[in-house]
Amino acid sequence: MDPLSTSQVRPPFWWARWVPAALLAVVFVAFTIVVGSTVLVPLVVSLALTFMLEPLVERFALAVRSRGLAVLLTLLTAAALASLVLIVLLPGIWRQFGESIEKLPLALRAASEWLEHLVTLLQQRLSPRVLARLQAAVDEFQRDPSVLLSRIGQWLGAGLFGLVSIGSGLFGLLIVPFFVYYLLLDMGRLRQLFEARIPARHRRAGSRLLDEIADVMRGYIRGRFLIALITAILYAAGLLIFRVPLWAAIGAIAGLLGIIPYLGVLAGVVLALGFAALDGASLVRLGGVVGVFIVAQLIEDYLLMPRIVGNRLALHPMVVFIGLIVMGNLFGLLGILLAIPMLGIARVVLRFLDEWYLNSDFYLAPAERIAPSPIVEERHDSG
Repeated sequence: MDPLSTSQVRPPFWWARWVPAALLAVVFVAFTIVVGSTVLVPLVVSLALTFMLEPLVERFALAVRSRGLAVLLTLLTAAALASLVLIVLLPGIWRQFGESIEKLPLALRAASEWLEHLVTLLQQRLSPRVLARLQAAVDEFQRDPSVLLSRIGQWLGAGLFGLVSIGSGLFGLLIVPFFVYYLLLDMGRLRQLFEARIPARHRRAGSRLLDEIADVMRGYIRGRFLIALITAILYAAGLLIFRVPLWAAIGAIAGLLGIIPYLGVLAGVVLALGFAALDGASLVRLGGVVGVFIVAQLIEDYLLMPRIVGNRLALHPMVVFIGLIVMGNLFGLLGILLAIPMLGIARVVLRFLDEWYLNSDFYLAPAERIAPSPIVEERHDSG
């Protein structure tokens, strides 16, 4: 007697018993994100740095034949390079920053005169009520320019940067090196520990799924860091051409924040226009500053991203845009940061589940012959 096939042993919807466990896992992840938001941001940063430093650890490990020593040498090398960059850039940045602060009163006076001129031009086209409100705003700005700056700071604190407070930021700076050290040291052990908990019959498929997810994450993170470096150079070169103060620092900030979609361009434009205005830039120079960021963004979207990141994610632009909106509304800056990597992981998982479903007994089971109904047989006999 032939042994029973899997399709005869399992009911058609045997997988439905795992739905409650999946829902509990989703609830647990959401609870962890909400409760552990203070530690979650440093952990995400640590994971990104771990993927970036992993090749250097492997090179040192071949030379010193000690994983712990290789990780320590990698962290010391990264810290030395970061310190060297700061030593080279900080003196010039500090000097240009002081010169810009000295020009602040003159720039504010020029801005007030420009606003008064603008109000005069708009008097013929706007209603008296709108003009009165606009004049009141101009008068308030002339009396105390810090009011507008404080409102902008409050908006930024409650919006884009509200997730990371000063306390959590300092805490994150302290624990990120420890996270990176232990992740680089024990990543392989954590992988083995996780795979050991997968049933033996599913271990090969689970290991392949983990490999694909890791490849997507490595490719995306390393590609984004390389793109951030290239765009930082483009920003800095363009701002240098238009004689923007702090061009190197603004380019570095815009490039680094460019890892988060659209945040780098927004921060770079605001900083560059602000310091260019303090330097007494004309409208042509201000337009050139905006053009620098537009050109750099086009180069990133249509040249760098396809060539460096390539088809590792293969996500439709509309899916990316919707994911950024949804994740940003749910989790703020952290959601925007994680939206694209999470979409890439979701694509890998969905493709894996689709392949598993197409090879399952539930899908491949032969169709059963359906017996004709008595009504059909009776009509056939009468005919």
